Amino acid sequence: MKIDGNELMKQEIQASRAGNSQESWRLKQEFMKQVKENGDHCPCPEACPHHGNCFECVTFHRGHQDHLPYCMWEMVNQKISGLSALTEGSFCEYAKEHQDGK
Repeated sequence: MKIDGNELMKQEIQASRAGNSQESWRLKQEFMKQVKENGDHCPCPEACPHHGNCFECVTFHRGHQDHLPYCMWEMVNQKISGLSALTEGSFCEYAKEHQDGK
């Protein structure tokens, strides 16, 4: 099952934005049903005791606030890439220049 960019959830966000809360709720429930039926959907390559347990994983990451869970990297990188395009993709060079508080 594809979680990231899921078509059902794209429909859900459209229903929510349109103010159709009943349809939004129905789509959310269908999405969660499919997620639960499809077993392990955790893309993280690490073999940690929280693999596949999103609640624990996200809670720990929120607690230490050092980095994001692996499953969120792609979405955040896509958003950063879009923002970086506003400065002609210069973010990587900027990050190198300002590494370690320089």
